[in-house]
Amino acid sequence: GLTHEGHARDVEQVYLRCSQGSLEWLYPTGAIIVNLRPNTVSPAAARLSVCIKPSADSSGTNVYLDRNGKLRLLLREQDQAQGKVQCFGIREGALFIEAVPHMDISRRITVFQYELVSDRLGAEAHSLGAPCQPCSDTEMLLAVCTSDFG
Repeated sequence: GLTHEGHARDVEQVYLRCSQGSLEWLYPTGAIIVNLRPNTVSPAAARLSVCIKPSADSSGTNVYLDRNGKLRLLLREQDQAQGKVQCFGIREGALFIEAVPHMDISRRITVFQYELVSDRLGAEAHSLGAPCQPCSDTEMLLAVCTSDFG
């Protein structure tokens, strides 16, 4: 876990090397950059997608995708309770999780699960002709259970 004295403008770097897991940040202040780097040197690793699912009680932060310092909003604080899965290609960047300042002292915790999955936007997706859309929980489960990370 990441432990430090909280300062409102600190930005910490975190490297997660597992293919799946969770991140929990109690009383968020400042920001963290989460770099997801699988423990594999296979060329297939570049075609992985990262999927994150916030916990229903997750609050206190906004989640962005950071690509070379350019931020794209993935999850606003108020949207995290919906638990909607967000996926992006591993080459698209790191997660930038920024604490949202609050004037009260109520407990805030940011919690999400993450998983690296085989990129479903390969050659097969182009031949299907179907429009792109977010995965349902059932599709995510199927993708995870049928993926080969070996």
